[in-house]
Amino acid sequence: MRIPLTILALVGMVLLALYRFAPPPGPDALTPRTDLPWQITVQPDGGSRVFDLDLGRATLGDAMAKFGTPEGLAVFEPKSGGLSLEAYFGTVQLGPLTAKVVVGLAADAAELERLRATATGREGSPSGDWKYPLGGSTHEHMQRRITVISYVPGTRGLDADFFRARFGEPVATLRETEQAVSWFYPDRGVSILIDDDGREVLEYVAPRDFVLPEAATPHSATDHVQN
Repeated sequence: MRIPLTILALVGMVLLALYRFAPPPGPDALTPRTDLPWQITVQPDGGSRVFDLDLGRATLGDAMAKFGTPEGLAVFEPKSGGLSLEAYFGTVQLGPLTAKVVVGLAADAAELERLRATATGREGSPSGDWKYPLGGSTHEHMQRRITVISYVPGTRGLDADFFRARFGEPVATLRETEQAVSWFYPDRGVSILIDDDGREVLEYVAPRDFVLPEAATPHSATDHVQN
């Protein structure tokens, strides 16, 4: 069945009008993204830039400008010991990707003990870790430097091939459990936990501060790392 030329002409005129009078795309649609999880720039001083933040120099205030207002701050105490100060950003949207983001903040031992003493409570976890939520405003911590960024993708079940295509082969790996393995990229300050039963976790530190676990196994390009 042939379509009459008049109908084709009308369709063409409608499409032309839509093209001519449609609003121009916004700057976000035209500017290439520089803040995706695999876009990491290593700095000459051993720092790195990821999510448009310079690890080692960026502050909580810079993270808030990028990710929004934190859901809260807390002192974190892992089962293995030691304390750290963390800000939790909940769900963050970067282009088409969603994730939960946590940033670790610089604080000395005395500050961490003082903050834990003023916490509003204590929350445990099945792993034996403790979280001490902090009350008050985040503004008093805005100048604290970011020491680490944890990125938990909103999409579950990302496999080894997904990360291999974006980060390449790891330098070393560590079997954490029967279902989970960590991949390490010391030259970029990145570790990736790939977990069949849980969520994947990407962690970023300045490459100069990256410490490869003693139990990690060197990986060669001829190995085929499985998750």
